[in-house]
Amino acid sequence: MPSPFPLPARLVRVAAVGALGLAVGVGATVAVAGLRGQPDTVASVQRLDLPGQAAEAAPRPDDGTARPVAAGTARAAVERFLKAVAREDHATSYGLLDHAGRKRYPSLARWTRAQADRTAVSGVRVGAQRRAGGAVDVTVRLAHPAAIDPFAGLVPARTVEVWRSRSEGGRWRVAADPVSVRADLPSDRGAPEAVTSWVQRLLACDRQAAAGLQAGAGLQAGTDLYGPGDLADVPCRERGRWTVAAPQGFDAAVEPEAYVAAFGPEVNAWARLVPVQGPRTRFSVVVGPLGDTWRVLGTDPVQTSR
Repeated sequence: MPSPFPLPARLVRVAAVGALGLAVGVGATVAVAGLRGQPDTVASVQRLDLPGQAAEAAPRPDDGTARPVAAGTARAAVERFLKAVAREDHATSYGLLDHAGRKRYPSLARWTRAQADRTAVSGVRVGAQRRAGGAVDVTVRLAHPAAIDPFAGLVPARTVEVWRSRSEGGRWRVAADPVSVRADLPSDRGAPEAVTSWVQRLLACDRQAAAGLQAGAGLQAGTDLYGPGDLADVPCRERGRWTVAAPQGFDAAVEPEAYVAAFGPEVNAWARLVPVQGPRTRFSVVVGPLGDTWRVLGTDPVQTSR
């Protein structure tokens, strides 16, 4: 799986984000594959130096820039590799690839082309390392330009990834892809707050102000909201008391087709349904995490009784 954030075009198709547990109330937080809204707990690392070995013969470069790059420890190799990826220094990152990575990408040109399918990295923080057989796994916290759109799906602002490094011929090398990737998403308790603000603006019949809380600008040209278009007009017509309930998983959506078509099936992992109830009408607002906040994506009708 390509990374970092190593997800092909629909970035967070949350390939490495597992099943999500949902908060049973507005104040609870939710875990995304064991990581959701948690503070940065990356541990400090002891320096790990292995005895030097005979110098490795340099792989045959395809041009003068594809030379091996030296790093004194596994942690240093991973840090240098990912910082090179972040600044698009493909020659340096390629020079740190392990044998399997060089076999998969036999030339710098091939490696450079592959980077087009990887998520941009805007920050690298290297944390704890641990032995993994004959290799060393290094935990890294990466920052990304957050986005939600129908081409990339969800790009979280932060991911926690594990990268494997091994000593080959006296040099520390890095695998082409991470061992695991987890999205660090905001707490679910912010979702009802975002929906409350959105409904309040609709009650004032101010669609322009409500649009400021939507992810529409980053979605699809000419499309402000997904789902039944008339539901967003109801609060303006139906005056009275409206309430906002605790978020639910997107797998409870009645009409998920538009969202799945736009963002792929991974939308089930990161989108939320927030039920709203008016004097006569009830529906759900679909929200997604954009950076550290929740933004409105659209609406979903309630299940009709048979």
